[in-house]
Amino acid sequence: MGILQDINMVFVRLMQPYLSDIALALMATSLVILGDWLNRTLKRSVASWWFVARIAAFVLMCTFGYGLLTLWGQPFIYRVLSMTDPVWRPALVLVCFSLLGIIAERKRYL
Repeated sequence: MGILQDINMVFVRLMQPYLSDIALALMATSLVILGDWLNRTLKRSVASWWFVARIAAFVLMCTFGYGLLTLWGQPFIYRVLSMTDPVWRPALVLVCFSLLGIIAERKRYL
């Protein structure tokens, strides 16, 4: 069991400087997977609007909506990863990316 803990701690040390990047990757992947739902919701909301207003709403949603979600979501995910016990951190990251992969597979993105 000691060798597994040593290997895990190597991963913990390797991941530590990249936690912010890992959090950003998790947030971006989540937005890619959930983006079609957000776009569909926006499309239904603005379907009766004038053409130029629909385009403006889409551009605003893409720039400010996704941008703000990324700016606010990434620090939250980073805090969750930072507060997680380092022993469990590699497993948590692996599980999160695996769940996102399963969701992507079920949505036929892969």
